[in-house]
Amino acid sequence: MIGDFGGGWHPLIPRISLTGTGIGQLRTIETLEGKEIVERLEAIDNVRRCFRYTNIAGMPVAHYTGMLEVKPKDGGCVVDWRAQFLANHQTDRAVKSMVSMLLNSGLEGLKSRFGVAK
Repeated sequence: MIGDFGGGWHPLIPRISLTGTGIGQLRTIETLEGKEIVERLEAIDNVRRCFRYTNIAGMPVAHYTGMLEVKPKDGGCVVDWRAQFLANHQTDRAVKSMVSMLLNSGLEGLKSRFGVAK
């Protein structure tokens, strides 16, 4: 459900468009505010149910790498979504707040859609 690199499950992302296929594929994300973020798929492992991506444009970061993994747990699953980056042209605190808000709102959206692990 969320393993598709172009999936439309994030509550703050109304539109995603893809360019290319497989490793190297680009996704252009349009946010609710009309901003565009471009990310590139770097790795995907369907057996481990995870993918890794980098930011190409649209965020005030350098060396941004995100990883999303769905892990089995007690008959259900847990989503682990994390990112590493360096702030670029803004304070570390401001960029960390922005990235945390994006990740946390996505995870909260998953909870409301699929429920919470017990």
